[in-house]
Amino acid sequence: MYFSRVRVKQNIRELSHLHRLLHNNSYSVHQLLFGLFPDKKERYLFREEIAKEQIQHQRGARGEPVYYVVSHSRPINDTPLFDVETKPYEPKIEVGDRLAFKLRANAVRLAKKERPPGSIYAWSRKRAEHGFKEKGPTKMRIRHDVGMDTQHQVLRELSNYLGVVCTEGKSAWKKVVFRAWQSSGNDSVTVALKKHVEENERYRVFMEEQLSPERLFNLAFNAAIDTSLEKWLIDKGGRKGFNIARDKERNRLQFQAEGYRWHSLPKKGRDAGFSSVDFDGVLEVTDPKVFVDKCLFEGIGPEKAFGCGLMLVRRI
Repeated sequence: MYFSRVRVKQNIRELSHLHRLLHNNSYSVHQLLFGLFPDKKERYLFREEIAKEQIQHQRGARGEPVYYVVSHSRPINDTPLFDVETKPYEPKIEVGDRLAFKLRANAVRLAKKERPPGSIYAWSRKRAEHGFKEKGPTKMRIRHDVGMDTQHQVLRELSNYLGVVCTEGKSAWKKVVFRAWQSSGNDSVTVALKKHVEENERYRVFMEEQLSPERLFNLAFNAAIDTSLEKWLIDKGGRKGFNIARDKERNRLQFQAEGYRWHSLPKKGRDAGFSSVDFDGVLEVTDPKVFVDKCLFEGIGPEKAFGCGLMLVRRI
């Protein structure tokens, strides 16, 4: 395996606005990085960062993107567009190693539902085109964004206590629920909101403050999302050879999830896209081989072609 740092050449950065076009343009970035590999079947992981935040000591590092790439084959470095620095990637990991990590991931839950009758023929035809064996239709696999799904779960919970219905979007729904809670003074809602905050060890400290209703309402949603993302990463770690480490002084998980972003993919449709969340913290390796092969080399979660899934680690 190889680990590479890829930057747009300095003369191009100075003569064009290419870095602005690349920023947050998942399709263009993937296509340009793909050109670094002669083998068009190469599967690689990459992560975009900002040069001035990553390589402050290097002259000329500003707001242009820099890409970290993990690949099976060595990328070419004779390119008019990029400066490519590459080294062999052979992590030496042992059980119990504690590593600081950074991960940008598309955190989703998988659900299954029956295929609509109108889609079964198209599904069968597509399988036949790929040479797969004929069989009865399986259930559709649906991806649910963890953060959005959690918010809807909390909204449904609170709406049931209040007896309210809202057919509009999430933002309008939250406003309806908040107003209904304020006008009714429903204690069940207050208890539920406090419970979401208290169940999260990183948010629990806020309960020591005098919280306004609006502050409690927002904290409850943020805490619930944070808890769901924590559980998502813990579940992934169980299958990828690591646990999230605990702070030895406070016995608190060394974990943080922030930087939620939506990435549009207009070529797939007007509303097509995916979300990403930035995780960072400290992990403890439980299975070195699985951790290296399945986590560091294969990545975590979907949308790897668009800059998600690469875990960066360093020893501490």
